Amino acid sequence: MTITTSPFSHLFCSNYAASHNDVPLIKDLLSTSLETLCRLNSEIQQLQTTLQKLEQERDSVQHYVDAHKALLSPVRALPVEIISEIFAHCLPGDRNPICSHAEAPLLLGRVCKDWRDVSLSSPCLWASIHIVIPMSGNPSVLHPLIDARTQGIESWLTRSGSLPLSISIFAVPSEIRGEVTGGLILDSVGNLLDCISQRSNRWQDIHFNLSRACISMVKERWPWGGNRELPHLRTFKLTRPTRPLRSPSAKFEREWVSKAPNLRILSLRLVEIGDLLVERFPWSRLTHLELQMPTIVLSAAVHVLSQCRDLQSLTMSSVDPADAPTEVHTITFPYLRSLSIRSRVCFADKTTAVDVCNIFCYIDAPVLRSLKVHIWGSEPDSCIPFVGLLSPGNLIEELDICGPSDILIDTLALLPNVTVLRIRNSTLYDILLHRLTPSHSIHDEEHLQPLCRSLKQLYLIGSSVKNNDQMFLDLVYSRRNFILVPDATDSMPLDPVTARLDVFHVLLNRYKQSIDLQDQLQKLRDQGMDVIFAHREEINGNLNPGRGQDADDCFSQPTISHSGYCGRIGNEERRHSWWSW
Repeated sequence: MTITTSPFSHLFCSNYAASHNDVPLIKDLLSTSLETLCRLNSEIQQLQTTLQKLEQERDSVQHYVDAHKALLSPVRALPVEIISEIFAHCLPGDRNPICSHAEAPLLLGRVCKDWRDVSLSSPCLWASIHIVIPMSGNPSVLHPLIDARTQGIESWLTRSGSLPLSISIFAVPSEIRGEVTGGLILDSVGNLLDCISQRSNRWQDIHFNLSRACISMVKERWPWGGNRELPHLRTFKLTRPTRPLRSPSAKFEREWVSKAPNLRILSLRLVEIGDLLVERFPWSRLTHLELQMPTIVLSAAVHVLSQCRDLQSLTMSSVDPADAPTEVHTITFPYLRSLSIRSRVCFADKTTAVDVCNIFCYIDAPVLRSLKVHIWGSEPDSCIPFVGLLSPGNLIEELDICGPSDILIDTLALLPNVTVLRIRNSTLYDILLHRLTPSHSIHDEEHLQPLCRSLKQLYLIGSSVKNNDQMFLDLVYSRRNFILVPDATDSMPLDPVTARLDVFHVLLNRYKQSIDLQDQLQKLRDQGMDVIFAHREEINGNLNPGRGQDADDCFSQPTISHSGYCGRIGNEERRHSWWSW
């Protein structure tokens, strides 16, 4: 009995209504079929009952087997030392662990009693911590919260034994609500800071991201006024939030790290440093230096750099050439691999970069791999201020640039090894995109050798870029699928290998120009490419079919908006201190 054997099969899936004569015949056909259907359902029910009983029996036996197999598990026979080492690899690799039951080490103690005992008796799990001190809120709520946090931190650090400590503290008030400065709250914060400072002889990596009030408290509670030895201190970073802008400055005291013989990494952001740059200080010990101040006088910057020849990374902003040395003397940094400079540039003679007012002409970095420059103030048609770093044979693989548009092409022409390029200029000339786009024609001599043939990641993230979408698509497709095959009669040599572009992000301060743009981008994503065209948010406007409802997430696309991408840039810069301005 099948549908095809029914005399009415030709009427199925139609709007036909049975006639008076057809009704008895259809009912007769149904009576036999309904009896068969009832019988089959009964048999299925019996089989399902039998299957359910078998599954229950199977589960019982499986539980019995698993329980006995667990007794033979090799993990249970591991020595405590091995388990402790495994636990150590569960800690975050790029930051300090947070005080949360959702991640190690607290998470490890919630699995079973044995793991809890091992975790609590493993000092290496508790030798690093990230501490958040809430500075905005109702004082009656903050006071007990901070006191409880202090007790937890005391227990945490006690478990670390005598190991060197890595501690980061974040105590920044909300930009909206402001900072709570009541005496009761500050006393609680002071007790927490005391818990940290009492172990200063074990500090190894310290990062304080503090409000002005907290930095003042650090000054009051600094171990013995800076007279105590800090034998293990290797990294010291002090950051003050940029807001509120009108609040008094917080000062870093030279004595704080004057007795840290192993200090190698120093980062000071938006804090008052007084005459630190011209005073006696152990600059020669440093391998990583970051100075982000409202203004750094050029002569003071050169004075410091002349003492830091072992630097591996350097960040300086904002360098002011107003007070320049009387003559140029080159400082060689044989180990410098990462350089980030934000500076105003001015030349007495715009045809040469060798000028006492140009900070770049003081720097020689033969093994430089990563260069980030943000320059302004130079006149049109000026030479490249940092051309001395771009000599033939340079090893620069990453460039992050914001500067005069007329020097971009000449700059990129001197960087054949660049694999990662970030251009932050608000305006991009079409000729630049043209030069970055390889040609598929063997006869097109102009495009035969595109700029930056080793390029694998390209970010065009100026806030006001408005070039044509198709021009960007041409660049992506040509870089993604570059193939150049000469004719059989051609005698021209092939273009040197152009690398395959894997990442392309462009920040566009306008609406998209093609309705099928997202389809084209999705094809590239399906091929494994990370490609983003961040346009202005027309998708959140009249085109949104969910507009006006309480939920705004009913319409989504695999893309990111202009403002969303700007937010992402800000977050990335805050996370990566050596690349933040």
